[in-house]
Amino acid sequence: MSYYEGCPELNTVLDKHKASANNILSDAQSQLLCDTFSENLAYLFSTSKSASGDMLSVNIEDIKATINTWKSEIDECYESFLEKLRGKDKLTDEEQYKIIIIGNAVREIKQIYGRLSEELDEVELKFQNTVRLYRSPIRSALADISMLYNSENKVKGDFSGFENVSVYVHGIEDTGKKFLDSAVEAAESGDVLIYVMRNGEIEYRTVSVLNGKKIVKKVDDIEKLKQEKQYEMKKGRLHIIYDTEHKNEHRQETSDDLAQKLNKMGLINNSTKIDMFAHSYGGRRSLQFAVDYPDNVRSITTVGTPYDTNLLAKSANSARWIAEKIGQDPKNTSDYIDFNKENRNDIKGLEYSNAYTDMSSEPLSEDIHKLKSANPQIYDKLQKMEITAVAGYRKVVQYNPYARTTIETKTSSDDTVSIKSQHAEILGDLIDKRPQIEVKGNGVTDPGHIYEVEDEDFINIIEEVNEKQKNRSS
Repeated sequence: MSYYEGCPELNTVLDKHKASANNILSDAQSQLLCDTFSENLAYLFSTSKSASGDMLSVNIEDIKATINTWKSEIDECYESFLEKLRGKDKLTDEEQYKIIIIGNAVREIKQIYGRLSEELDEVELKFQNTVRLYRSPIRSALADISMLYNSENKVKGDFSGFENVSVYVHGIEDTGKKFLDSAVEAAESGDVLIYVMRNGEIEYRTVSVLNGKKIVKKVDDIEKLKQEKQYEMKKGRLHIIYDTEHKNEHRQETSDDLAQKLNKMGLINNSTKIDMFAHSYGGRRSLQFAVDYPDNVRSITTVGTPYDTNLLAKSANSARWIAEKIGQDPKNTSDYIDFNKENRNDIKGLEYSNAYTDMSSEPLSEDIHKLKSANPQIYDKLQKMEITAVAGYRKVVQYNPYARTTIETKTSSDDTVSIKSQHAEILGDLIDKRPQIEVKGNGVTDPGHIYEVEDEDFINIIEEVNEKQKNRSS
């Protein structure tokens, strides 16, 4: 401990602060906090250098408030010291020297406390990153426990009894609105549609046919839906158009959230079979869900999905301000953080993982190869699923001035994702079909990619898959 001669009151205050510091460390039981206090306060007094655990919850703001109180108490101590001297008519040389020495000591102590307070901001960031890192598997485990509980106790949800379910998952920077329109086009008489929106609202629709014309009826709420014959009979297909809670969240976050919602609806069971339809990054999200819940997924159909790493995503992830200039939001994220450090970026030190970091760093072949080695049973289940990777292309008409004719050729991409990546060639024989559809659009400013979901050929594929899978279950 550093003693300041001539001012026992200051030493008394420091003794008090030492006790306070060690109480903080004892309560927190964080080695990171112990190291930070020890390194900064060693000149003033000794603090605990070890902790019995590593807590993931420490209130840094409360600790900083305590340090601010310490600084105030140092000021009060110095003011009290000066007050005693002010009553004297004349100060001796020794007393004047003490004022200078104690004044310098007070400034030094407050600077030390200030540096500690500043470093606590970095400690808080490290705590936040650690908490977010370990929260992800905990959330997955809680979802699995909830599913197990519902299964063991035969808990039913509002949509228990529907055997054929289509789930539509959108890509980044998007919602399910286009998928809603396409699902309505593909739906048949007797079907029910649910649009789960990001703001928490849910829209319900029923489908019937009158005089050969399809009638799509919007229903106000779940209680009125339960009075509709399509819901009561449960003979048709249930279409769920799903908005992710965060538009650019990582695929694992989507898988966890979607599992919880489907379980609450009563759709995670032995009889319900899910056919997934996905656009762009939604294909990665759907494949992740199938890996996590292979017994519940019957088929996956994707269009325009970047199964490989994606050049535009890399650019947006590394030069985020440029992406923001054109209306993208590469920093939009959830509380998910990937264990793979390459699949992360940061906002002022707070790490995150999202769709952009994922497409920048990780081809899905890496996950599949690891899965094949670590859990071949799940890989076998994926092989038994019918997985279709649809690629969009555009026709380009070029004029040949020498032959005075036009030549029509196919582009090798939809201007955003290459045909090779859309066809998931890196996944090998895991993909059963690789059709191509022609989409409108022109160049990077109006890419064909954004029109793929609403393309008539893709809607026909949705209809074909739904019909085929319905026949398989009957």
